[in-house]
Amino acid sequence: MAETTLFDASYEQRKKPLLTQTLERLRPIYSKSELNVLRIDSTSREGLAQRSGRGFVNRDILETVLGNLLECVAPGSHNAPHLHHQKRNFSEAIEEVADQLYAMVAQSFLAVTTDEIHLSTALETAFSLLWELPLLKSRALWNRFASLKDPAVWDAYLLHTGISREKLAALNFRAQIDAAIQERTFEPYQDYLGTLNLASVLDYQLQLVGSTYPGWRVLFYHDVAYALTRSESPEGNPHLQRAPVPLLPRAISELGGRYYQADLHPETQIGDANFLEHPHRGVTTGQTGIIGYGCVIYPCTLGGLSVKVKQRHPVIGDFVEIGTDTSLLGPVQIAEHSTVGTNTEIYGFVETGPRCRIGSSVVIGTIRGAAEAPGKIYIGEAVRIGDGTVIENTSEMDLIIPDRAQIPARSHVANDGFGFPRYVV
Repeated sequence: MAETTLFDASYEQRKKPLLTQTLERLRPIYSKSELNVLRIDSTSREGLAQRSGRGFVNRDILETVLGNLLECVAPGSHNAPHLHHQKRNFSEAIEEVADQLYAMVAQSFLAVTTDEIHLSTALETAFSLLWELPLLKSRALWNRFASLKDPAVWDAYLLHTGISREKLAALNFRAQIDAAIQERTFEPYQDYLGTLNLASVLDYQLQLVGSTYPGWRVLFYHDVAYALTRSESPEGNPHLQRAPVPLLPRAISELGGRYYQADLHPETQIGDANFLEHPHRGVTTGQTGIIGYGCVIYPCTLGGLSVKVKQRHPVIGDFVEIGTDTSLLGPVQIAEHSTVGTNTEIYGFVETGPRCRIGSSVVIGTIRGAAEAPGKIYIGEAVRIGDGTVIENTSEMDLIIPDRAQIPARSHVANDGFGFPRYVV
């Protein structure tokens, strides 16, 4: 296939109405100040059409496009302000991103098939992602806001302005942040800051996170990759028909891993308003995993045990906190508002109720012993499990830990053969 056919007259004709609709949708989501700092790096069409390897777009262009998409959701956060090859006019900027995204998607299809019908699919798939920019922009903002749960956003600069550490230590900012996430408005946190004469703090903290925190960026890369795995029409535009893109979502995921050591599978379902703390130490999710919103996730592994094509990765509810060096393996389910401590391992068929507190260095799992298919472990609502505890089920019967049970530290709990917990001496 000739290189120039990616951007022939037919492409321009099909692109024009899609671009017009998209521009009408996107203009209202940007403030004047955002448009003033929006900078989109341009790439020559010859470069975009250039095949590399088995037809896949080269990584340098992929990095450029991801940076431009990052600019679209957080203007001024990625590209330098005064480079001569940047698009500053809004219409030109969005058209440039559309061309780049289309080329990446088209090259991905061409890498696995020579069927030219996929060029039309590539165009609609690219514009489906652009149609979702309002959603992606909102998700990126809430992921930045969720990062304010990190006490380090009260840095030396803020402390130097006269806020004492003693005063800060007595305050519970996380509760206000969670309330804001639940209500989908910054007001609870802003009002709380106002009562402390700290109203100006929010803007600085969001700037600090946007400029220096990696978690929200890798979550944005994942949002782009995830969008490219979808097949349904984007919300609000049933006329756009997209298809899962081969290769490209995994390439984006790989770049996210290269930059931030966060290996998020592109098909993992992840909510917004999540805070990835220290992702450079490694965060891993799997294809069938699900993560809710409002979570705090430290370096951990959310992996699988089965090699079968089925639900094989953990399901994490809303407002869950997962500690450092924790491993959740298999179809584990952690319900909302629960906490899993550091160095804990949970594997197999384990489900918790909401508001559980699982301590550090805990091991919970279902074990294949005499029973080929061991029963599940159900941990009830608001259960407290002390540090160093081991809970295992080798029985065919389910093991049920009742609601609000409190298991002391360093306990060893097994199934008594009737589904009730038995403490092993």
